[in-house]
Amino acid sequence: MKTSILEKFGMEKVLFLVIIIAVLVVAGIMFFIFSGHSSKNVELLGPLGKEEWEIGQSYKITWEAEGVERIGIVLFNKLEPEWIAEGIPAGQGEYEWRILPGHDYGPNFWIAVFEYPWRKGNKISYSISSFSITFPEMASCDAMSTQEEWPFLASDGPNIRKAFITEEKFNGDLDGFDGADEKCQIAAAEAGYTGEWTAFIGGGASDNTAIKRLEATPRALEGVFVDAEPEATLLRGATCHRILGKNFIDFLSKFSDLEILNKERVRKEFLSKMDEIWLGRVDENSIRTCLYIPTSYGSFGVDVYEQYSYSVSCQDWTYGGKMVSEYNRYKDPDENFPTCFTPAGEATYAVASGGLSSDLIKLKKEDEVKSYFLTDSGKYCSVKQRILCIQD
Repeated sequence: MKTSILEKFGMEKVLFLVIIIAVLVVAGIMFFIFSGHSSKNVELLGPLGKEEWEIGQSYKITWEAEGVERIGIVLFNKLEPEWIAEGIPAGQGEYEWRILPGHDYGPNFWIAVFEYPWRKGNKISYSISSFSITFPEMASCDAMSTQEEWPFLASDGPNIRKAFITEEKFNGDLDGFDGADEKCQIAAAEAGYTGEWTAFIGGGASDNTAIKRLEATPRALEGVFVDAEPEATLLRGATCHRILGKNFIDFLSKFSDLEILNKERVRKEFLSKMDEIWLGRVDENSIRTCLYIPTSYGSFGVDVYEQYSYSVSCQDWTYGGKMVSEYNRYKDPDENFPTCFTPAGEATYAVASGGLSSDLIKLKKEDEVKSYFLTDSGKYCSVKQRILCIQD
């Protein structure tokens, strides 16, 4: 039977209505999603910029949020953001932040609050302009100290001895011990540190270990060792410095301690440099010859003899090559090179050029991985490391 024109028109009308309803439903869903997303908002109310916040004090970070459950707060100064808080209720509207002693200071700090957890498209709000974090003006350094100990001392206190690690890195050719001392002096002047400075670095002989060289300075091993970088300024003009060691043994132990312990005791920037310092022989117990250089320092895939160095101080810090100059890589070494023995008792020649360095390694103990600092890691003299400098 043929469909009449009237019936055909009715069917088309029904189909048209179905299409209209479907379009309206989709539009409604899209509107709901869009309006729900657009109703989200986060706005930072303070700090907006130009403020001066003082280390050791507490300040409120405030915001308004709509359609957001949780908030994260970060501080910007360099490339990497610093977490202030994460996952706090958005409706709280404020967060009290205490700037702990040891925090970076200076201008050009920015704060951002954002919808937490962060993902692309989340709402975020920044300070309008930068603000400053400043030194506190105090009568003494006690206000910066914890209840357990007094980790900060004034620069004008008795027998204060400052230490720092150079920003610049050097290969094993330091122009000898005098050259290493000169590099410390130059780095100190650039950082604004006064006084005379000695590189804590040792040679191959027992009479020029790092400790022996320090003993030859005017104060020998005496003093309370502090971080050379000041962390607060006192009203009288002196500066507060974090204690690195109440005596020399305490100071030296920081370089062979657990990383997690040093994080609580050492300034973040100082800590970040502690695993890449040329040290040489620290004392008479340090290895004298046949220094093994792990594969993690560029020796992967090389012959065994290229992993052993007869020098532990880059020829007393006058050589910056990976292998000794007499070694021909395309020819097996001969008896002209010193002999070393592997842990398995296999004899091998020492043709590498290496030096003792600090390092940070991970060890697994009782199903727990811990990071330890070392003072006797072998590294090729071609590797660039920093220098530990101590005030005379």
